[in-house]
Parts: sequence; C-alpha cells; structure tokens
Amino acid sequence: MRVAERYVNKELFLLFFFILSFLLLVVVGGRFLSYLEEASLGFLSSGMALGLVMYRLPEFLQVVAPFALFFAVLLTLSRLYAESEMAIFHSAGVGTLQIAKWLCIAIIPVTLLVGLFSILFTPKVSSLMEEYLLEQREISTFEMINAGNFHTIKKGTYTIHSQETSEDGVFLKNIFLFERIDSRKDVVIWARLGEIEVDEETGSRFLRLNDGVRYEGRPGEADYRVVEFQTFVQEVEPEGKALRTLELSSTHFLDLDESSASRGEFHWRIGLPIFCFIGAFLAVGLAKTKPRQGRYAKIVPAAISIFSYYLLLLFNHNAIVENSIAPELGLWFVHLLYGGLAVWFCHKSAMPSRV
Repeated sequence: MRVAERYVNKELFLLFFFILSFLLLVVVGGRFLSYLEEASLGFLSSGMALGLVMYRLPEFLQVVAPFALFFAVLLTLSRLYAESEMAIFHSAGVGTLQIAKWLCIAIIPVTLLVGLFSILFTPKVSSLMEEYLLEQREISTFEMINAGNFHTIKKGTYTIHSQETSEDGVFLKNIFLFERIDSRKDVVIWARLGEIEVDEETGSRFLRLNDGVRYEGRPGEADYRVVEFQTFVQEVEPEGKALRTLELSSTHFLDLDESSASRGEFHWRIGLPIFCFIGAFLAVGLAKTKPRQGRYAKIVPAAISIFSYYLLLLFNHNAIVENSIAPELGLWFVHLLYGGLAVWFCHKSAMPSRV
C-alpha cells in the first residue's frame, strides 16, 4: 500500500502547489496593481510597490494556503471517485478514512506552516513592514519630481512643475502649482522659490513658496482673485497611513492584553491553522461523487462551504474587535460547527454507496 499512498499524495502535492501558485499570483498581482495605482497618484514611490508586496507575502500565504489545500484535497479525491480508482481501493480493503490518513502527510505540514506564519512570522514581518514604510515616508513626493516635468499628486488634486530641483528634493525654483478645488474653481500658483518643510509630529509635508502670485477662480468671473505674496505655505502631502497596532503586536502580547480588539486578533491568529485543518477534512467528506458525475461535480457546493466558513469567521472576528460578541462564541463556535460538519461528511462518505 505504500505505492498507493505515494501515488495519491504525489497528485495531492502537485495540485496543492499549482493551486497555491495560481491563487498567490492573483492576490499578489491584484495588490501590486493597487500599489502601482497609488504610486501613480503620488501616494507611494514607484519603488515601494514591489517592496510592500514582498513584505505582505506571509500575510497572503497564510490565507491562501488553506484554500489551496482544500481544493487540492477535493480534486484529488474527486478524480479517484470519478475514474473508479476509489472503488479499486475499496475492493482491496482500503477505505475512505484510510486514504484520508494518507493525506495527512500533506495536511499536517501545511496546517503547521499556516500556524507558524499566522502566530509568529506574519506579525514580525508586519513590524518590519511598518519600519520600511516609516523609512520610505522620509522620501518626499517632491524628491521624485524631475525638473521640467509635470507631476500629479493626491489623486489628481495637485499638479506641480518645477524648472529646477535640488538633488534632495527640498529646494525648488520657478514652481508652477495647480490645485483643483471643485469643478468650478481652480487655483494656480507661480513662485520663484520653494522649500519643503516637514511636521515632525504628524509627518505631513508642506511647500513653502516665496516671491510668487496666486490666481484663484477663473478669469472673467466675479470671484476671480489675483494675490501677490512674499511667503505662502501649502500642504500638499498629508500624513501617510500606518498599519494597525494590532497587526504589529506579538501573539504573546495579544494573549496578555484583555481588550476586545486584542482578544479578537489573538483568537483569529490561532484559529487560522484550525481553519486549514478542518477545511481539508471538509473537502474529504465533500469529494465523494459517482463515476458519471465527473471530478468537478462537487466543486460549487464545496466552494460555497469553504468560503462561507471563512466569511463567517471574518465577520465574527470583526464583531469581536468591536466588542459585540465574545471570542468563544464568535470564532470557536464556528470552528466547532464546521468541524462537526466535516466529521459528519467524512462519516457519510465512508459508508458504502447504495446502488
């Protein structure tokens, strides 16, 4: 039976790595495009997009891996049923539960890996990511401005042009700044000199303009104004977003903290490997099909089952953070419910099929 065990697990591992790679490609690709969009709007430097994606890989992996394992188990067993190979195993005295034990060679390591990432690795990497963001935040939007080119920032609210820019991006010469206030009102500023100032408390950046003219409104309209100034200060780069404190906290710290938010995050982290393990055996129970149905017959109801499991956990996790329900009721009840369903489906699949 060792040959049969290796045969089944080989297919399971191949499917798992294929599905995992596909899901990671979709998730990482989508997030990377989102970061590139933010970079094009001036919220991030273009070089940060790839760095942020790399830092978030453990977070993506710990969520994607349980789904990859679930569908790998489902498709592996469904093919055995569809091609009557399961019937051959049964005739040789190998039951469904015995094959499920074979699959533990893959299920247990993946579950442990998800737990390692969720409990230890991802919080540490999130902390490193926050340090990376703080370092990158020191790089002003203006440091990315090339002299002689127009640069749009803050979702298109501002367009800035400088004839000359210092190497560190702090000093500008012959500056043109366009601000779109609303559909009927624009502001155009021209200044001979400009300097970037940073609020050390908030991280917000201001552009101090010297010796210039401010045009507000549109020529010919009643509210059109032209104002000459010696010094004018304009905020154009607000404080960047920071990660939630909970995401940076160690799991041990969360366990000691009695706040509802910390308790919710703690139970979420230790619950992810449980979700992975229960989901895999839920797939074992749902994989049983008749030969004529094909290996994809149960893909839709199975997908509904695993996604409803995850979404219910996610919904209850948010409710726990908001102190609406207790962690024991919010998350562990869901684990017990779907764990019971997994046991019931596995027991049902182990029973002989009626002709």
